Amino acid sequence: MRLWFCYFREKKLLIFMTVLTAVLYVTVGSLYHIENLEKLLYAAVLSFVLWMTAGVRQGIKYVRKRKEIEMIFGQFEKSPGWMFRELGGKWLGAAQEGIDSAGTLEDALEMLLALICVKQSEREKLWEERNAESGDYYLMWTHQIKTPISAVKLLLERAGMQDRDSFLMKEELLKIEQYVEMVLTFQRMEGISADLVLEKRSLDALVRQTVKKYAVLFINRGLELELGELDMEIVTDGKWFGFCLEQLLSNSIKYTQKGKIHMGARTEAEGVVFWLEDTGIGIRSEDLPRIFDRGFTGYNGRLDKKSTGIGLYLCRRIFNHLGITVIVESEEGQGTKTTLKIPAENLTKA
Repeated sequence: MRLWFCYFREKKLLIFMTVLTAVLYVTVGSLYHIENLEKLLYAAVLSFVLWMTAGVRQGIKYVRKRKEIEMIFGQFEKSPGWMFRELGGKWLGAAQEGIDSAGTLEDALEMLLALICVKQSEREKLWEERNAESGDYYLMWTHQIKTPISAVKLLLERAGMQDRDSFLMKEELLKIEQYVEMVLTFQRMEGISADLVLEKRSLDALVRQTVKKYAVLFINRGLELELGELDMEIVTDGKWFGFCLEQLLSNSIKYTQKGKIHMGARTEAEGVVFWLEDTGIGIRSEDLPRIFDRGFTGYNGRLDKKSTGIGLYLCRRIFNHLGITVIVESEEGQGTKTTLKIPAENLTKA
């Protein structure tokens, strides 16, 4: 009955006008001595009954909606943090009080929507805080894990071991370092715009630095390296560009069982064109359009079973920030060629 009283209270003006109309209808008929007044009264009563029937039907719908709103309010009441919150200048307490304080159904819906927005805001804030904490933890972890990696590398170098097992240990250590760098880069991607430092860098130095880092992989696999013309300077960020070179070279080595890897560059009117070409297993034509998608590993990645599908995704994002166009051409069983087009404004001659 409480909700019916709420309905009558909300519709009191309409009810009053309906009764007043029926009374005026009969009163005017009585004052003017209209014949067949009983029939007129019957018509008035019949109209009143029809209006009341329609009103009751609307009331049933009204009560049902109010019950649904009250049930949802009850769910919010069980959730910590929303009680006695001020919304639109009103303090909300228990669910029933919140419903009763709403003058109309529209007010109740408005209060409900306000509560939903508040709850959603609380959840987003909580998610952001947890995400920030996780990000800080992983960032701290990646920085700290680099110390023991560097220590192990130094110990291996001091040991001076040149046997097969030593080279395999260095290769596995390099993989760990690469995975750590990938995690660190992934964490830093959101702030890449603020972190970019564009300056003149020697393309030859950047390439040779990357090759030196992966020299142990060339030795273990017996791959041949061919370096073409690289004697030029480009304006780029050495750290981010270097990360991409490492990812591209690492992929070429990973999927090249024998043969060679060739890198070179040339200048054109539009800028500088750098390429990295291998004689590896190549990429299937159906996989080629998706190799830069996040998490996509393709047929080759499923063969490797350790591919994450993150490296090339990060490269595409970094190249976009650096204004570099990347083109990958490949044929299964015939190797892969990756071309980087650096615009002319990022190019200077050494």
